[in-house]
Amino acid sequence: MTEKTRATPSASNRRPKTSAVRSGDAAMTMFTLAGDPAAMFRKFRIPAGAEVAIVSSRPDAVKEIEHSGEHFVAVRRVYADAVSKARSAVINKRAFEPDARAHAILEGVRIAQADLQAAGGAYDLDQVRGLMRGISRQAVHKRVQDGSLLAVPGPSNRQSFPTVQFNSDGTVVDGLSAVHAALPTRNPWSVLNFLTNPDDRLGGRKPIDVLKEGGVDVVVEAARRMGEQGA
Repeated sequence: MTEKTRATPSASNRRPKTSAVRSGDAAMTMFTLAGDPAAMFRKFRIPAGAEVAIVSSRPDAVKEIEHSGEHFVAVRRVYADAVSKARSAVINKRAFEPDARAHAILEGVRIAQADLQAAGGAYDLDQVRGLMRGISRQAVHKRVQDGSLLAVPGPSNRQSFPTVQFNSDGTVVDGLSAVHAALPTRNPWSVLNFLTNPDDRLGGRKPIDVLKEGGVDVVVEAARRMGEQGA
């Protein structure tokens, strides 16, 4: 209940619970009623100029109160949906906003996906099995584990296999496991980033292109030096 002057309940054996707060120049008194709200409000003397807000999940009760007497100068109907909004008002929405670190993680994912797209996308598991002459799923997973095949998390967290690691005849580029071992990270997106971006240690060439030309040793050395710089 919002009012300039506090409403005073008349004598009753069943008084409502009250709490008072002040907002600006207006005093606000909240009454929590149990039982029939229409019957309870008949016992109130509402001062002129008072503004009454009724929060109820029972529209019929609110309508009855509205027509119960001329004391109610202004009655705002607030139903169950407004009750939900009132409760949500105590939630600090800023607490749910990602901080700078969280934004950096999201940006990292965006960059990684951009690398994948620029490198030609990815195959799914069945497509890779077809390229590798029908090898089993277990064999594919084993190669991912030993680093001789690169897989990144795809839609619904299913493994996706960057197409850039395959030669034109469908075979996997040699040297991937050695590069994996030399890099300071096992994160597949970081490995993809290393393979597909120009490297000053390789004269500005992409490591994956050098691998396809047989330059495994120089790419492994570039990966090792990357680890030393990050140490």
